[in-house]
Amino acid sequence: MRALPSLPYAFRTEEHTWIPVADGVRLSARLWLPDIDRPVPAVVEYIPYRKRDDTRWRDEPMHGYFAGHGFAAVRVDVRGTGASEGLLSDEYSEEELDD
Repeated sequence: MRALPSLPYAFRTEEHTWIPVADGVRLSARLWLPDIDRPVPAVVEYIPYRKRDDTRWRDEPMHGYFAGHGFAAVRVDVRGTGASEGLLSDEYSEEELDD
């Protein structure tokens, strides 16, 4: 659990979790979760730039800020990118839109 003095809530991160989609493919996600004992709204970022690569430097402060203010933050690798399963056949494919 992390707490920053300027944030109302402590939060934790989950480096990797699976999100199953309708056709059986699993999408890889990283989570930032506030330390709150009730359901919270979520900010979802779903882009093909891989959650473990070049965007990671900006993910920590941005998603940590959301979690520290009571929102779950979810960073999802698009199907066929990063650690997600499946194939990336084209930009905005039917499979990607269904996911």
